[in-house]
Amino acid sequence: MRLSTALSTVAILFASKTLAMSWEEADKKARKWCEDLTNEEKIAIVTGRENMTGVCVGSIDPIERKGFKGLCLQDGPAGVRFANGTATSWQAAINTAATFDRTLLYKVGEAQGNEFYQRGINVALAPAMNIQRAPAAGRIWESYGEDPFLAGQYGIQFIKGMQSKGVIATAKHYIGNDQENNRGASSSNIPEQALWEVYMEPFYRAVNDASVDSIMAAYNAVNGTYSVQNKRLLTDYLKDKLGFQGFVMSDWWAIYDVEKSFGAGMDMNMPGGKYWGPNYIGNSFWGEHIQECIDKDIFPQERLDDAVLRIIRSLYKAEQMEDYPEVNLYVETNTKENAALNRKVGADSNVLLKNEDGILPIKKANKIKKIAVIGKDSMPTKFCSDLGCADGTLPLGWGSGTTDFRYIVDPLSAITKRAKKEDIEVVSYGKDDAKGGAEAAKDADLAIVFVQADSGEEYVTVEGNKGDRQNLDLWHDGNELIDAVASANKNTIVVIHAPGPVNVPFLDKVKGIVFAGMPGQESGNAITDVLFGDVNPSGHLPYTWAPREDYPTDVKYDAALPGGGEEKTQYDYDEGLFVGYRWFDKKGIEPTFAFGYGLSYTTFEYSGLKVEMKEDGLHVSVTVTNTGSVAGAAVPMIFLSFPDVVKDYPSRLFKGFDKMMLEAGESKTSKILIDNHDLSYFDVELMEFVKPAEGEYTVFAGSNARDLPL
Repeated sequence: MRLSTALSTVAILFASKTLAMSWEEADKKARKWCEDLTNEEKIAIVTGRENMTGVCVGSIDPIERKGFKGLCLQDGPAGVRFANGTATSWQAAINTAATFDRTLLYKVGEAQGNEFYQRGINVALAPAMNIQRAPAAGRIWESYGEDPFLAGQYGIQFIKGMQSKGVIATAKHYIGNDQENNRGASSSNIPEQALWEVYMEPFYRAVNDASVDSIMAAYNAVNGTYSVQNKRLLTDYLKDKLGFQGFVMSDWWAIYDVEKSFGAGMDMNMPGGKYWGPNYIGNSFWGEHIQECIDKDIFPQERLDDAVLRIIRSLYKAEQMEDYPEVNLYVETNTKENAALNRKVGADSNVLLKNEDGILPIKKANKIKKIAVIGKDSMPTKFCSDLGCADGTLPLGWGSGTTDFRYIVDPLSAITKRAKKEDIEVVSYGKDDAKGGAEAAKDADLAIVFVQADSGEEYVTVEGNKGDRQNLDLWHDGNELIDAVASANKNTIVVIHAPGPVNVPFLDKVKGIVFAGMPGQESGNAITDVLFGDVNPSGHLPYTWAPREDYPTDVKYDAALPGGGEEKTQYDYDEGLFVGYRWFDKKGIEPTFAFGYGLSYTTFEYSGLKVEMKEDGLHVSVTVTNTGSVAGAAVPMIFLSFPDVVKDYPSRLFKGFDKMMLEAGESKTSKILIDNHDLSYFDVELMEFVKPAEGEYTVFAGSNARDLPL
């Protein structure tokens, strides 16, 4: 549907905030509190102290005379790190993204916020808001996928939920930390328009719509200058242009100097020491060197004053300056309520990729009397430090973004328990040996093969993968296992636990495929709910799934370089705006599964697309009807083509979505607002977001990037 632009060209910067305390009020209180601070005290507030050797991964010393208790900072996106199982081990952010459910995003942020608050943790190091450029990148499971609009919308909800509990959320990693290889000695070379529209967009929303309190600067350089030394990014863009009023911390040991980093606009050095280890406690690139630089007029006193003000202002806004809980990482918060929410998100994030002949859900009425559950990924998980191993079912990737699990519900246990209710026999083979798997499958009515691939952070190497994946193949000879089982049993279903796309040479050999991602502690229950139809799958891919060579870019495997040095691995973002589905549209490449793809046990029909341009943006309504026989959740998606006056632009952009539960035969109308910011493009000459002055937008509606019937 086409619609003319109705409003004149205008620079777009918005702020819509709902706060317990406004920035303005917090600013007044912070300025008064800071009036009598000495420079020594100010420097203590901006310089981490314990160098990750204390209770918290990051800490700021107390100031007793001011009644300031200091600060505790703690990972991470999947829950409280180093809590020894007392905290919930949540699903990966990429799973939460697959739900396409804003309400769940808020609830997860709220529940995690409560867990951090109960422990007296001031600053939670989440959410991660980087963009999935290349599927082999190690930490894609910690963020929200390939689309900047989607990542921004998810960040808004998670941050609002977390900060509603009085915890400071941290949007990270600013900016362009989209691969692990040499992350501390690499440059993400990003064209200006793409910088704003793709990579800064999630942070734009975090600042202007979620009023995030903290942002973490990344390890890498951007266009040749390290993020922590990049005045253009930190001060000119983030603080001045976007109006960010919170504080910017470094990623851990990302700072290698004081003049460039502190002078560029960094506000907090984490975890404080020059390098890892107890020998560097109190030995910082910052600390007393800040005073030395002030004395030498390298940067002014006002730079220190501003950094401290930003930290204290954020604490006042979060209402942490009085009556905040004492630090105790081992408060029990792994509750039944949290487990139930993790299970729901896990179930709702399962993406049904194939369901030939309606092989799923499993029902005895369909003559299923015996199930074979095959593969080591169906078995209990072997725990190891930061999950730096892949042995048993895979609940999360590895690195600082994972948690200490109290338990993981393995798929075999959950399936066996649920099958008893249907009087279905379960046999199992908990290894990845193809011959043994085929033998177990041959006499079953249905075979379910569990397979995996893993990735994580650069500081841990797992089975030859140093963060980034070496390839997109399944691990542990998963393809061979599937092929053998499918040859022995015509009713084979594959369940994949992985951070993102994998090669699927078995696509035409099996009847069903479920992508389960990284579901957290309730993993087995979440997949079982979907396999048996207790939950109708409603997950959708937050990225494009295709062979590795079809993507516009990839990770590199350069030899290790020293962090912070002049020599850097160069990552050229030559695809510009054309990341993910935008590239596939531009090149006419048919993906294996499109962005937004996901099947259901029912069917949906889209109709009645209506649009109206108003002062606050484009109002879109679309009707969805459940044309199947069971209840299910639909996700109407809105894509937008910009007027022709906007040159060298993607043919369609994802700009809106909703999620609605529909009973069989029921119809509902979804109303979606595309605000003026999302109707704008970044003009590199004006250095502003502007709406096209003339021409027509074209609106598309449907279920995924390649299924847009309206």
